[in-house]
Amino acid sequence: MENKKTGLRSLPLNVWIVTATSFLTDISSEMIANLVPLFLANVLKTGTAVIGLIDGIAETTASLMKIYSGALSDKLGKRKGLTVLGYSLSAFAKPFLYFANAWGWVLGVRFADRMGKGIRTAPRDALVAGSIDEKQRGLAFGLHRAGDTAGAFLGLLIAAVIIWLTQAGAATLERHTFQIIVLASIIPAVLAVLVLVLGAKEIAVEGKSQVPALSLKGIDKRFRLFL
Repeated sequence: MENKKTGLRSLPLNVWIVTATSFLTDISSEMIANLVPLFLANVLKTGTAVIGLIDGIAETTASLMKIYSGALSDKLGKRKGLTVLGYSLSAFAKPFLYFANAWGWVLGVRFADRMGKGIRTAPRDALVAGSIDEKQRGLAFGLHRAGDTAGAFLGLLIAAVIIWLTQAGAATLERHTFQIIVLASIIPAVLAVLVLVLGAKEIAVEGKSQVPALSLKGIDKRFRLFL
């Protein structure tokens, strides 16, 4: 009788590569994401309204880009290219936080970073879904989410350790501490892109789709009310 692999052992390489990429990216992102508002307030002396505006623009950008990147991926018949582009854009943007001396710099970096997230998310998920059998999707996406969450936890832990080592007892975040964390965050961000470029394999995409117009027409009114 043939002995087939089951469980995690049955998952293809693409799933493990994407999980590793998300794990490394979340280490990088969470090292600085929660410190950006403190950096803006403590170091750049930015008002809370501007801090909220920066985060709002950044997250709105990510949300809107997800709509188009998934459809564009279908239209191009490619998954890996857009996924790599999204992760690369985020990795390229982060180092500029080191030089930030005004809130406009932070806005630019956050915008580019979230643009990258919006570009990569849908093609990445489609890459995972297209690499496995339908019966394995729950397992594959569960593994991916676990890697994502583990990376976020580790990123926060690393940032906390750096803060403790560099300014233990300080009441506010200092520029040099933030800059050290930014430099440290570049390492997992670059590794994430390298792992994806070298390890992931493109998959065949069946059918093509049109890039959708940004419109609520045809959407159930209950859903529009929910939005």
